Amino acid sequence: MELLELEAYRVPSRFKDWIRILRTTIYEDGPTRIHLKIPTVDPIFIQSLTRYLKEKRKSYLADLPIETIVHVLDEASRRWLDQNYPLRRLALKVIPQITGFSQEVVAASIDAEMESSLREDLWRALSLEIGDPLFLNDFQYSPLLGGYSRAFGPELMVSIFSENIPALPHLLFMRSALIKSACLGKVAAGEPTFAPLYLKTIEEIDPEMAECMAVLYWQGGTTEIESILFEEADAVVLFGGVETCKALLEKVPRNVKTVVHGHRLGFGVIGQQNMKRQKLERLAEAVALDCSMFDQQACLAPHLYYLEEGGEVGPKEFCEAVAAAMERLNQKMPRGRLTAHEASTIHQLRASYELREIKGEEVRVLASPSGTDWTVVYERDPGVFSPSPLNRFIRFYGVEDIFQIPSSLKSVGPFLQNAAVAIGDRREKEFIKVLGELGVSRITSPGKMALPSMMWHHDGISPLASLLRWCDVEKKEDF
Repeated sequence: MELLELEAYRVPSRFKDWIRILRTTIYEDGPTRIHLKIPTVDPIFIQSLTRYLKEKRKSYLADLPIETIVHVLDEASRRWLDQNYPLRRLALKVIPQITGFSQEVVAASIDAEMESSLREDLWRALSLEIGDPLFLNDFQYSPLLGGYSRAFGPELMVSIFSENIPALPHLLFMRSALIKSACLGKVAAGEPTFAPLYLKTIEEIDPEMAECMAVLYWQGGTTEIESILFEEADAVVLFGGVETCKALLEKVPRNVKTVVHGHRLGFGVIGQQNMKRQKLERLAEAVALDCSMFDQQACLAPHLYYLEEGGEVGPKEFCEAVAAAMERLNQKMPRGRLTAHEASTIHQLRASYELREIKGEEVRVLASPSGTDWTVVYERDPGVFSPSPLNRFIRFYGVEDIFQIPSSLKSVGPFLQNAAVAIGDRREKEFIKVLGELGVSRITSPGKMALPSMMWHHDGISPLASLLRWCDVEKKEDF
């Protein structure tokens, strides 16, 4: 049996001997056993660590040219895209065993995150949000101001990570480095391994930059830890469900900049002009990919798709094509394991729809040949937005006209995030405007829902610019 020992933390070199192991969690499945070391974290340790991170940021990161930072982050992404990179291969062994995601899903997650985090994307994101990236290096002349400006990032960013996308935590370390902020992240209990491995990559490339970053684990809700941490922070970025984020926000001082990426909902819309036989297989494959990436766990994933009637292909035939595509994709990228509760929920929902189908209602249920690998349900639009139980369970609602859809979305407007739109005629522009007014923050094409670029205004905000503080020099007289 292969034994793998990992740490649910990564701290600067000075603190490695300070760490004491609270417990070792064991995961065993097949020929591999994982020993995951969980650290002891106390208020004195947190206070010392956060102050050290700020000192290292001041002595190194704050004056590091943005060009160098981009180079380090680009190199880290390229290493993780290398199929033979040892840390990637390690991650593909341990993350599936810990989370239940299939190895193929974890690999797709890593690729999606890193392919959008290369040099060109980083420069574009910086240029989009702050204009000239050199504002982060020193005062630069601004023609519009008629003076000089400089952007300053927080001294210390603190982030609480979620577990729904295996490679997502790297994004916070990237963003903090780009705005020259030290960063301390808390890994999620359900996926505690990727962030420490990513920081190990940064340490391989630039040990001094890694000294400005740390990741730890402690029991969520530990007030004495979180209160000190938030007091020391200059900015806090939270990922998680509504209740989790609400509870954490109550602990963050009002003077600390806070960004919340809470629970969000996605959906798709296909107009009658795209319901054509010649497009059927390609479009069905795109929709199946949207519904399968990250096993539908990400906020980017669709909970349902609206299909406009009156096209060459009817909604039921389209659903049959999607079902076939879901099965093909499941062979290439299997869904992960479910808890008994998750499987039971899917079985119950399937049964309720099957009963309606038997009664003669306009409902169609298409399901994986065995088990709960995927589920496709069709019905006429009921006029309400029904969240999916996830794990590749997708509803399709048939509508007479796409402009019936917005009224069903108003009740979930604050939670809307990602929409795939393929109208195919002149109505698309007006429809997109309506979605933007409802609260949707990203509109893309079917098949691209899980692949946002670095330029995306995450949840409708500028993730870099929103954390910056500016200093302008408007001296006009020569004295």
